[in-house]
Amino acid sequence: MAIAVCEYHQMREPTMSVFEICDRLRTIWDATTLEAQGRRLTLDAVAILALNNRVAAAFGANPGIFQKQDDWQIFLDECGDIDDDPRHVCSWMFSSLYWKHLPQFRLATAWIFVNGIRLQHGLVGYRLSLNKLGPFLESLSGSGPSLFDGQTFYPEDYA
Repeated sequence: MAIAVCEYHQMREPTMSVFEICDRLRTIWDATTLEAQGRRLTLDAVAILALNNRVAAAFGANPGIFQKQDDWQIFLDECGDIDDDPRHVCSWMFSSLYWKHLPQFRLATAWIFVNGIRLQHGLVGYRLSLNKLGPFLESLSGSGPSLFDGQTFYPEDYA
């Protein structure tokens, strides 16, 4: 629900309610959950862009782009294995996707994708409480320009 609220407020002229947004994101989340359970989610830019395009289609928007694909691969190489330090790696991925790679529907895409990766690795998915939405967004802002410090951003702290 909290992600839907954010997406609603990012629309220039909202054409659907928060509840409609929830329903559309839920359908995408359900499909992503099945992919995660089948261990079919990959960390490559093509997979993330495909998810972003599903989100865009659900909102009637044009397909997006994945910016700085080479930087994403370098970033993944530097992060290390997700199973070695899942809390940090997932936080870094979320922040990097949101701030550097996705120009549209970046919150919903990063949220769904990273949660899918977490599930695929046997971790609990992030939950976001509406009453902690402000502190969550403040923390996310702190992980972006100019510092780009995803190491201090932990979405699981806002359940």
